[in-house]
Amino acid sequence: MMQIKPYFETELGKLYHGDCLEILPQFKNTSIDLIITDPPYSIGTTSTGHRGEWLDNNLIRPFFNILFNQFKRILKSFGEFYINTDWRTYPFLYPLLIEKLIIKNCIVWDYEWIKAGSHYRFSHEFIIYGIKHNIKRKFDASERDVWRIKPINFTNKNKFHQSEKPVELINKILENSSNENDIVCDPFIGSGTTAVSCESNKRQWIGIDISEKMCDVTIERIKTLQYKMELT
Repeated sequence: MMQIKPYFETELGKLYHGDCLEILPQFKNTSIDLIITDPPYSIGTTSTGHRGEWLDNNLIRPFFNILFNQFKRILKSFGEFYINTDWRTYPFLYPLLIEKLIIKNCIVWDYEWIKAGSHYRFSHEFIIYGIKHNIKRKFDASERDVWRIKPINFTNKNKFHQSEKPVELINKILENSSNENDIVCDPFIGSGTTAVSCESNKRQWIGIDISEKMCDVTIERIKTLQYKMELT
């Protein structure tokens, strides 16, 4: 298999431009300490953009089966994972994921803010947290499963991505489930929030995104961060 060269590198991380299902198989077995990601999904809509039915989800089921098999393969025996989702997608992802790995919690990310909603306004997301094998928790026993962290305001002109996550959210995950120089993988890195957080917290990182535009955004954010760090 031909090795794909990184699109961009730093001392801590590597960014790949391409399809994660083509790139992940090139990673070594049990090479990743932590997976943090926000996979794309189109639950509730069909390919025509119209509202769909539950059975339409079968169209993307093979994709997630392959993806979760790769997660299981690349995670170290004590590895952990955090997957962002919402109330519509959680019941679809859960049974696929539980076949491969151990789900320990459904964390509620409380926005402390409200977004649009057809009836009740949306004010939270879910984060599926789990492990590869049963291990002792790395975080404090008093840690709650509701995290109150403000999201990126959708009206913010400086927003990089429509589903961009705040750096504070990734910082919390890194603090709870990783140590310096651990290897963190985000197969859907989008605008690079995971990379930015890892660079700030001295974690190694591997990011993948199929969008060249988003890869370029990630690079620009990292270079800006590096410049600011050099000034301090």
